Amino acid sequence: MFKFGIFRLEDYRPESTSLSGRLAWMLTRHRISLQLLRTGIPASPREITVFEALMQGLRLNSGIYRTTFHNRFRDLDPFVNELLAERFDAAAAIEVHDWAASDCLTSSEWAASLLALFPNARLTASDLTLFLVEVAWNGHALIQERDAKPLQYLSPPFLVYVNRPEQRPRMLTRILIRQAQSVVAELKSSLTIPEEWLDSESDMLSLPPYQLRKLPMVHPEAAAFRARNTRFSIMRHSAFDVLPQPVDVIRSMNIYNVSYFDSVQLAAGARAVWRSLRPGGLWIVGRTWQEQPPSHNVSIFEKTNSGFELVRRYGEGSEIESIVLESARISA
Repeated sequence: MFKFGIFRLEDYRPESTSLSGRLAWMLTRHRISLQLLRTGIPASPREITVFEALMQGLRLNSGIYRTTFHNRFRDLDPFVNELLAERFDAAAAIEVHDWAASDCLTSSEWAASLLALFPNARLTASDLTLFLVEVAWNGHALIQERDAKPLQYLSPPFLVYVNRPEQRPRMLTRILIRQAQSVVAELKSSLTIPEEWLDSESDMLSLPPYQLRKLPMVHPEAAAFRARNTRFSIMRHSAFDVLPQPVDVIRSMNIYNVSYFDSVQLAAGARAVWRSLRPGGLWIVGRTWQEQPPSHNVSIFEKTNSGFELVRRYGEGSEIESIVLESARISA
């Protein structure tokens, strides 16, 4: 039977060679259930493939994409590590944070090389969205962000996105979208998810008639690296919030972009970084301007008493370099 969405691991078949299989893939490849973000421990190669495919096309309601892939910073990481080796003693217990780390895969890859150079260092990856929430009832499900903003509505065998317009929607799709909008309105008025559950380690919650489940957005390989290395951790954090305790190094790649935020917001982000760094701490900020092969424009700043001083550039430097350097005096 033809499926209008991919709900099971075995239905994900981009490698199909039969005519019917290729046709089915063409019609369903953009309708993969976010339920498949959940993987086994350890995750199978196929589970990882599906997880990465979901990350490639996922856009949050903020408009931010979470695109990442293996070895994205394979050239940038050694460049940064060399600079850190010049600035810090190898035995130093430096605290390093990687902000807006998406699925934390590139953070774990950086940690693998950095922690080998600094045996007493710690690296913490962070992002504001570490999981989605599945709300299920009577065979239906709504996938939403932590703040209840919807992403997908699932009524097998059908699946529609709620947060983005459908291209040339057919009549059935229009009906499903209207149904999804009605469901979203109903849940907004009838379901309140406890903050204590959202902040807990618990994955499941029963609020009859609804069953809630967290869908992890941390890459399985990053989760596995954290499990076997206590000097690598993952936490929830916004790139516009000040850390509770200042650290030595902050990296923030592909978040402070002019396509995401205006100059006022970017200056606010710079102030959050400044207040989160120890005196003399380093901020690595930049954007990936080309994916294949990966190419980046990065600026590395040092925290001074009055703001930031440019230390080094990688590529042409960050597109927000002038905003950082020309902003008004930053006060604590």
